[in-house]
Amino acid sequence: MAFGARVRGLTLAVAAVGLVGVLTACSAYEYATDLISTPIVLQCPKSWVIADAANLVRFRQGGGRDLTDVDYEGQITGVRLGCTTNLDKKTKVGTMDVDVNVLFDATRGPANRDRKALFRYFISVSDNDRKILYREAFSLPVEFPGNRTRLRIQSNTITLQLPIDPKRSSSYYLVFAGYELTHEELEFNRTRQAKTVK
Repeated sequence: MAFGARVRGLTLAVAAVGLVGVLTACSAYEYATDLISTPIVLQCPKSWVIADAANLVRFRQGGGRDLTDVDYEGQITGVRLGCTTNLDKKTKVGTMDVDVNVLFDATRGPANRDRKALFRYFISVSDNDRKILYREAFSLPVEFPGNRTRLRIQSNTITLQLPIDPKRSSSYYLVFAGYELTHEELEFNRTRQAKTVK
């Protein structure tokens, strides 16, 4: 099963139709009218932010692990989806284009001197059994202007193309997002979450 992702752009497809006889022309007209008049619209897949990978605390290199050593922090606050269905009405086979935007809160830490941060995050797609079908990492550079120490931002739009057929509707898929973390950063998140629960 092939999945693709692309930064959102405008793609135009032009079909050259040869008018060979009246039946061919009528068939093409009916097909186009059928697509335009009653398109098939499916709901977007469900989306989730992975709890263990929802936060990032990046400390300055060579420093300690106190609050004064924090270079920057980030939190993924949500995933926004926009979906376009492209299905053959007779066979129910086609694709769904899913535009994904990941929402972030960014905080500049006391140890940050260059007013910059770099968030590496991933988007993945699984089936309902949590089998990973697609995963890709992306980078989001951030600059804190002036005296701003907190920003609310969103990623570039990433478009996923999901195969759809009678056995795999949009509800077959789940979309996840999270930070790309080192083992140390992941353990830091889990330890902090455990303290919060207590």
